[in-house]
Amino acid sequence: MPRLTEARSHHIDAIYRESYALWGAGLSFEDYRSFWADLSTTGWAHDHLSYLVWLDDDGSILSSLKLYQPRVRLYDRQGTVAGIGAVFTPRALRGRGHASALIREVLDEARRRGDIAALLFSDVGTALYRALGFLELAAEEAWGEIRRKLHDPPPGWSLTPMTPAHLDDIIRTHDRCSLERPLAILRDRAYWEYLIERSRSFFSRLDGTDLSSRFQVALRDGKFAGYLATVDGGDVWIVREIEVVDDDPQLFATVLAMGANEARSRGRRRWYSWLPRGGAAATPGLPVRFRPRGRAIPMLRRLDGGEPPAASAPPDATFIPYLDQF
Repeated sequence: MPRLTEARSHHIDAIYRESYALWGAGLSFEDYRSFWADLSTTGWAHDHLSYLVWLDDDGSILSSLKLYQPRVRLYDRQGTVAGIGAVFTPRALRGRGHASALIREVLDEARRRGDIAALLFSDVGTALYRALGFLELAAEEAWGEIRRKLHDPPPGWSLTPMTPAHLDDIIRTHDRCSLERPLAILRDRAYWEYLIERSRSFFSRLDGTDLSSRFQVALRDGKFAGYLATVDGGDVWIVREIEVVDDDPQLFATVLAMGANEARSRGRRRWYSWLPRGGAAATPGLPVRFRPRGRAIPMLRRLDGGEPPAASAPPDATFIPYLDQF
C-alpha cells in the first residue's frame, strides 16, 4: 500500500535526474542539485519546507512534491498554509492517479495539522486540481513596450542595490501593501531572507552575477521610498515585484519609470510582470496590457471550513506577488 514519507537523499537524486530537464532553468545538473541542497539548509527552509514522496511497497517513487508552510492571512484569519509545489510523477508511472493520491494524503495531513488552506500555482491547467477541491483565483499578467525613455524622476530620486540594512524598511513596506489583500502570505524576516537567498543563489550559479541590479531600493532625498525586484530575460525586462511606502500610486509610477529607464539603457524594449492594475496603469508613457495568466495559475482550497475568495473576485483582490510563488 503506498505511503507518504519525507524524501531521503537518494529519493531526491532520482527525482532530480528526471525533473531537471523540466525545471533546470538553465543551470547545469550539478548546480541545480546543489542549489536546492543549499537552499534547504537556510533557516526558513529548515523549518517550513519539506520534500515528500509517495512510495510503493517496494520503496519505488510513485510521485513527489515540495511542501512549503508559510503563514498566511485569509480574510480575518491567520494560520499556516500548505503550499504545494514541484508535483512530479516519473514518466513511466503517469496517468495512474499517483499525483492525485499524494496530494489527497498531503491535504489530509494538513487538515489534521490545523492548516487553514492549501495553495498552489498550476502550470498544467486547472482540471487536475479542481478535481481535488481547489478553486482557481483570478490572476493576470501585464506586458508592454518600453518605447522611449520615460520622464526623469523629480530631483533627489535614485535607485541603489538592496542591502541587509534596507530589510526593515522593506518588511514594513510589504506588510503595509499586503494589509488590505484578502489573501496574503506573511513574510517575517526569516522568510524574506529565504526569498533573497533563493534569488542570489540561483543567479550566482546561472551566470556568476549578484543581485545588485536585480534587487534595488528607491531613495528619495536619501530616504527609503520603495523597492524593486527585476530580472532581464533576453530583450524583456521582467518586473518580479515592486512596492512603495504607503502603497502610493504616484510613488509606484516613479519607481517603475526609473526601473524602465535603466532597463531601456541596457537594451530592453519590452517588459512583463505580475502587477495590480492600479499601479501599472499609473505610469505615464509605459504602455501596459493585461491578459488572464496561462501559467502559474494560483489555486486555493480552504481546509478550515471557511469560504474561499469568490470566483467573481477581480484579479487585484486575489493578487499574490511573484516572489511568493512556490
